[in-house]
Amino acid sequence: MADASDIDAAAVADSQVLGVIVIARNGDRVEYYQDPKTYEGGLTETTALGEVESHQLGSLLRSEYLSPTSPSYIDGMRSDLVDNSEIKVRVKNGGEGTVIFDSAIALLQGLYPPNPKNKIVLANETVVTAPLGGYQYVPVETVEPSNDRSLESWTDCPAFEKHVSEFYASDEFKAKERDAQPFFNSVRDFVFGRPTTLENAWNLYDYMNSELTHNKTYAYRLPPTLVETARGLADFHENGVFSDKQSGGIGNIAGRTILHTILRALERVAFNSDPLQFMLVETGYQPFISLFHELEIVKENPELKAIPNFASAFAIELRRGSPPDVRDFLRFRFKNGTGGGFKTVYVYGRHADIPLTEFIYKSKGGVISSNKQWAQVCGASSFTNTEFGFFDQITYAATHQTLYTVGLAFVTLLGLFIIRGVFVRAVKATGEKIKNGKKVRLEGEEVRVTLLGFHQHQSLMSA
Repeated sequence: MADASDIDAAAVADSQVLGVIVIARNGDRVEYYQDPKTYEGGLTETTALGEVESHQLGSLLRSEYLSPTSPSYIDGMRSDLVDNSEIKVRVKNGGEGTVIFDSAIALLQGLYPPNPKNKIVLANETVVTAPLGGYQYVPVETVEPSNDRSLESWTDCPAFEKHVSEFYASDEFKAKERDAQPFFNSVRDFVFGRPTTLENAWNLYDYMNSELTHNKTYAYRLPPTLVETARGLADFHENGVFSDKQSGGIGNIAGRTILHTILRALERVAFNSDPLQFMLVETGYQPFISLFHELEIVKENPELKAIPNFASAFAIELRRGSPPDVRDFLRFRFKNGTGGGFKTVYVYGRHADIPLTEFIYKSKGGVISSNKQWAQVCGASSFTNTEFGFFDQITYAATHQTLYTVGLAFVTLLGLFIIRGVFVRAVKATGEKIKNGKKVRLEGEEVRVTLLGFHQHQSLMSA
């Protein structure tokens, strides 16, 4: 970060924080295989280390945004006991299985630790404290790619797969692969049959890094420079896959879909009547790379053209400027893994906080805001619920329950209307026959004409 940028930032350093959107990466896990062409994932599991990393991130976010003594304190947000109207949590539930969900839960434990004030008094004056010393339960919305593509937009996307293939066929990729041949030759004994190619760079690095962390024997045997080289090649590989030369390109699809979530959250935080002040989006590493490209952050921070470490966080702060400029501004801050603190980064070539209206204007062109638009961009032949925008499952379920109820009522009323029509026509026909002097014979006794309508109805209903 340039010194000039820090000086520019100081001009709005005393601005009031209205709310924050945090994009967080999951913590440590065991090896995670991804298909190099389709990016379909394999099985993996959370580790205790990963939970600790995410918990530490949650504690840092608490001290940064929920402590009244912090310069970044979210004005008016409750910090002792969680107010669920002030916080929303969305968690990717696609590739990597439960790992990202587990990381979100651990982060929330750090953000809102157990508090003995989390208790109630019953009618008989018994005091009941929540389990684990006042554990605080924060609702979490899981986002499945089967019905919402906002947090995992790169799988099952033909256009993205084509983008990946074109990257593999590029001169830049082929030159990098030739240069990396000595590494591939030397690493074969440490990856146990895994393909030693640049296309497989992610899987090579992820396996080596996982074993280096969890396998003592492997850690003793592995030459120290190999994992560093593997990381460099994986960074090159993933940066090429999850980026695009053009803003709004298919390579940035991971960032373009999550941008919709960001903009919707900013709308809510900026709206005075909406209590939302903190949104957490727990996800994998892919949206970080794409967002940094889509928002042009990498132009002055080329070190971000890489895989973010476990438990990284990208914070977007909505701030109210100080007089005389009391507009709403955005400040962007990034923390790479568990080491160090947040650093301010800038979007679209600016060297200061960007006005909210300007950010919306510049970013909206690349946003993918619905499943239908995602399917069009990807060239997907079909997709469940393509007519809907990205949505949370609770809203979706409630909407469809309402539609079902309304539909059932409509069918019932339609049926009654048809029966009524049949009945009226029958009565009219009977009346015509009586008018013409013809006798009508019903089951049971003969009755007077004045009661004909009643008995006609009875006969129809009993037939």
